[in-house]
Amino acid sequence: MPLLPSDFSEKEELVSAGELLNTSPVKACAEQSKEKGKSVARKSRATPDVATMSGATPDVATTSGATPDVATSSRKPTTSRKRKRSDVSVATTITTVATLINPTTIYTSVITTPTVTYVTTSPRMSVTPVMTADVATPHVATPVVPSSAVASTSTAADASASDSVCVSSAKRRVSMYNKITPVVVEKKMISMEDDRFDEILSFVHCSECLSRKVEVTYYKHHLETVVAMSCTECKAVLVKKPRGISRQLNVLTGRMVYAEMVAGGGYNSFLRRNALCNLPGITHETFSRYTSMITRVSIQSCNRILAETRAIVRKEYAKQDTLSDARGVVDIDVTYDGTWHTRGHHSNFGIGVAIDALTKLVVDYQVLCKYCFLCVNMKSRLNKKKITVETYEKFKENHERKCNKNYSGSSGKMEVEAALIIWQRSLKQKLRYKTIVSDGDSATYKGITELNDGAGPYQGLQVTKEECINHYAKRLKNRLTSLVKLHYTEKQLRTGKNRKEYHVKRKAMLTDFMIDKLAQYFQKNLRDSRGTDVETMRNGILASFFHCSSTDDNPEHHLCPPGSASWCFYQKALADNLPPPSHSTMKVKFQLQPDDFNKVHEIYKDLTRDDMMERCIQGRTQNPNESLHQRIWAYCNKALYRNKWQVDFSVSHAIAEYNVGYERSCLDIQLGYGRSSLNQKRLKDMDRYMQRLQTPRSKKRKTVVDTSYEAGGH
Repeated sequence: MPLLPSDFSEKEELVSAGELLNTSPVKACAEQSKEKGKSVARKSRATPDVATMSGATPDVATTSGATPDVATSSRKPTTSRKRKRSDVSVATTITTVATLINPTTIYTSVITTPTVTYVTTSPRMSVTPVMTADVATPHVATPVVPSSAVASTSTAADASASDSVCVSSAKRRVSMYNKITPVVVEKKMISMEDDRFDEILSFVHCSECLSRKVEVTYYKHHLETVVAMSCTECKAVLVKKPRGISRQLNVLTGRMVYAEMVAGGGYNSFLRRNALCNLPGITHETFSRYTSMITRVSIQSCNRILAETRAIVRKEYAKQDTLSDARGVVDIDVTYDGTWHTRGHHSNFGIGVAIDALTKLVVDYQVLCKYCFLCVNMKSRLNKKKITVETYEKFKENHERKCNKNYSGSSGKMEVEAALIIWQRSLKQKLRYKTIVSDGDSATYKGITELNDGAGPYQGLQVTKEECINHYAKRLKNRLTSLVKLHYTEKQLRTGKNRKEYHVKRKAMLTDFMIDKLAQYFQKNLRDSRGTDVETMRNGILASFFHCSSTDDNPEHHLCPPGSASWCFYQKALADNLPPPSHSTMKVKFQLQPDDFNKVHEIYKDLTRDDMMERCIQGRTQNPNESLHQRIWAYCNKALYRNKWQVDFSVSHAIAEYNVGYERSCLDIQLGYGRSSLNQKRLKDMDRYMQRLQTPRSKKRKTVVDTSYEAGGH
């Protein structure tokens, strides 16, 4: 149903909200509600405590959401429920009727359903719902906070956060950007029943002949409906149908498509959601028009944020006394990792992201695609002789600039190719990625160093590599697991099947639990020894190995830290001049044959080489990359088919949110839709949740166990 416009001129004003209420059949209901409000006010004067708690004046006592009985006493729950239902019907009727009418407005956007009508405004119209002061509504009134108070509150919160020592990584990232307060534009969406809207139209007069014979014509446009009004008596056109409305992208449909893209859905999900909400659908071509437009805006917004990010990174490295060259290029350290749309090496999409190791901000990314639906479809039609060769060649010539395919090769090499593109264009961005923090896969680092015939991407500067300590600790687990699987015998069961029995995987040997514990101690020593030296890191790692393999006959605790504060029970007993307890009380221990022990020892010595320990001495991880990957695929479900536009939107939108937060990365203002106060509040809540400092929660132990016997204090 159409929403009738507002703002009459004095000469053409015919029906105002007050006259409409006076002539409307709901006048009695309005007077009854008004009298009810006065009675509540009289009762509230008798009970000043309740009136003070509600914070409302006597005439607006019911506006706070309480019925008269609830406002005065809580002894009659049955009566209060009955009166509350009656108040809802009366207030809903009055609020839907109280609207001004303006015949000069061009058009109104509407969504019509059998029971509810959603009305949304467009840039060509103005909606001003008028509420009389003495109309009581049963809804809880939201207190209006002045903008100055909100600003002072946020400033105080930021000051307190900056004073604290522990700040979350997300809050540190967002605080580097300039504060921008978006303009909140209230665009009302009013819902009313069909019969109530028809009742309002019955009081509309023609501005020329003052007759009530006004004809309303509805023109459907995507999810909205354009309204045209004319007089059947004098043939005067009150509201014209705008020209070219079918070629425009309206606001409401754009909001719905943008919400569907943020939710990670596609066209089928959009249709199902609309069907459940009793809303009409749109064609797949129209849906693609909206998605491509929103994706272009998202990419442009992400590029602007990345340009600002690089300037911030250069300033932060300048604070670290990192000098730039004559061209203004700054050397930085980055963590790089690739991700794919589908697991395995058969994905059509591969993404590479470079994140600054100091500020944890994304500085560059690259999306690779090796599949284009239009190219494959046209090639198939050519093979089936549905089109001619001339038509296909003309298509290729026009489609080459718009083709989604920008990579040819295997999916596994997408990570390397994306890294080469990022490193080659870094100088144009006044940055030089001198150090790369990556996982154990050396293909990416090898590809970077082999650029320009082995000279590397930068002339006179060799790119160095550092290891992610989380991935490096997994190497120990993988190599120990491979060692266990080498020695086994097959035992035939009664069923006739053979079962493998591993020699080293027996009790008190290298079981799965023992391998996990050794990898855990390996990672903990890497983390605790960051910023020290190679020898200290190696001794800490080997200490956990010898400690867990020690026995009463052969105690190997020479690398364990000495003193009474040591985590090693043996060294602690020696420092306190006490006899050491038996090694049989150790919870984490293993015993191997000399040959197997030497093989495990060789694995430890190989992983603790000087060159490998130097790569781990900074203790850096790829956790920022993993966090960003989770954000990307939350917008692009890995279980569903996705095209290039959807992947581009997911990557650009996730990077913008990761760098600057939800409030600044939201595209509603950039798309021209405006931002409501409800959306602004929700975005601030999401930013607050993202920037909070997450403290790890320790699991409660069922029984008290002394863990001082375990290596590494576990």
